[in-house]
Parts: sequence; C-alpha cells; structure tokens
Amino acid sequence: MELKSNATKSIKWIAYFVGALGFYLCIIDYIYLQTDVVPRQLRLLKEPNNDKQRPVMHTFFEPVAGGCCGMSQEAHQDLIKAWEDAWQMHGWDTKVLTETDAKDHPYFEAFQQKLIEADIREYDRRCFWRWLAMANQENGGWMSDYDNFPLALTGEMGLAMARTPGFKTYGGHVPALIWADKSSWDRIAKLMLQMISPDLDVEIISDMMVLLYLRRNLSEKQMGVSVWKNAIYAGFPYIKGDKESGPKIVCKWANRYLTAHISHASCQKAFKKNTYPKIEGMTIRDTAEKRADAARILYKDYQDNCIQ
Repeated sequence: MELKSNATKSIKWIAYFVGALGFYLCIIDYIYLQTDVVPRQLRLLKEPNNDKQRPVMHTFFEPVAGGCCGMSQEAHQDLIKAWEDAWQMHGWDTKVLTETDAKDHPYFEAFQQKLIEADIREYDRRCFWRWLAMANQENGGWMSDYDNFPLALTGEMGLAMARTPGFKTYGGHVPALIWADKSSWDRIAKLMLQMISPDLDVEIISDMMVLLYLRRNLSEKQMGVSVWKNAIYAGFPYIKGDKESGPKIVCKWANRYLTAHISHASCQKAFKKNTYPKIEGMTIRDTAEKRADAARILYKDYQDNCIQ
C-alpha cells in the first residue's frame, strides 16, 4: 500500500510539473505575441549570431515618375539602404519587392482596373500593389514600410511571433509592420479588391483607409485577424537636448516598442518639437528628404545606448 501511495504521489508531482511547464511556455508565447513591453533578455546583442536562422523582412518600393512625397529618387533609395542595413544588423534578412512581384498575382489586373476607375493616384496604387506582392511570396511573411526601423524587434523575436497563423498587424490600421501567412495576405487583398469603389465611404482611398474600413465593418474571423495592436513608436523616441548635442534617445520608450515609424507626418512633428535627430543645416522642408540620415542616427543611438 505504501508503494502504491508513493507512486500516486510521484505521478501527481509529475503532473504538476508538466502543467507548470506548459503554463510557463504559454506565458512566454504570450509575451512574444501580445505585449509591446519586450523583456531585455529576449533581444539580440549588438552583434547578432549570423549562424542562427534569420527571418526575412520585406518592404515594397516602385518609383513614381518624377519623384514622390517630398523626396527625390536618390533620397528614397538612400532610405531603403538605411532600412536594409538596420534590419540586417538586427538579425534579419531583407527583401525589397517591386511591381514585378505584384504583377504575377492573379488579382493584379482587376486591382488596376478598380484603382483607375476610382482615380487613385500613382503613389497609393503602389501601396495596394504591396499586398499582392506579399500574397505572392511562397510562405507569406513579414512586411515593413521602408521608413519603419527596428527597436526591440529582433530576428529571434520575429521567428517566435510567426509561429502561429493568421493576420497580425502591429501598427493597427497603419500597415507599417505586418506578419501574415500566405492565405491571410491573399484574403485581405481579396477583401480590399471587393471594397475599392469611387463611392467607398472613406476620407481617401488608400490601403490604410481601406484596411480601417474592413476592420470597422467585418469581424476578426471574417478578416482572419489573430493580432491587431499598436506596438510601433510614431517618430523618434527622443527628448529635447541642448543645442550642442541635440535630442537624446529615451531607452525606456524605445524598448517598449517593436519599431520606430518615421513617417512624413511624424518627422515634421518631431522637427517642430526639437526631437528630430541633429543634422546640420536642417529646415522643416528637409525632414522627409533627410530621413535616411536621421534613421542612421536613430539606429546608432539605439544600439549604443539601449541594448545591453
């Protein structure tokens, strides 16, 4: 009887241990997938281990004839180069998608026809093309705007966050950072195609506004959403500094976010608040054109001060 009692106790202790381990793993998965407060021990150090598997961060760029968005073609290319360098230093491989990647998708011609009928400008047409380009990738994957730079989001974290399927946006309706499996990219692209119309009740027909329209009018199940949150810092995580040294990075802010999205609007706002990285001779008109230089300062500041 004593042996039987001991065996029963042993089985109970094993069951408790297995249960506790399972709960711990669930908590770790929750931290990876749901929170924007990123534990320091989950980040890679300054020199990523290149022997490990590296996820791919995609972006999309197709030039607009004559330039676009307050930037020269040279400035766009320089920003893409800064984007590639930052993500690669942070444990990722990078891939820049183009119109060619979108054209291979079976919805491309239908998209073009609807975009033309709705009188969508060239820049915003390209924003829709990126959804088709991503849906054309063999396994779907990560996509970032090329003005969106890594903070806490290492390659190691990116692999962990991609373990479960679905559509995951970390910028809410702003498609600056998304992971989705192939079928989810395709689903959202198809839903957008169905919605695009000159009569669509949105402020402007852009992929951002159409995504927001879908969110407001469809359920998460209909969209296939598994994560919808905002874990992106809008602009530069800086406070004003003195005239000599310029603004200073605040690591407490930076480490709470996956990336920093230095959009046109956030750059102008930062310049007015004196939190745009110090670049000699800058005027507010230069905030878009010089984003590559600002991004390199941001990434160096983050590497030098916030990763320990």
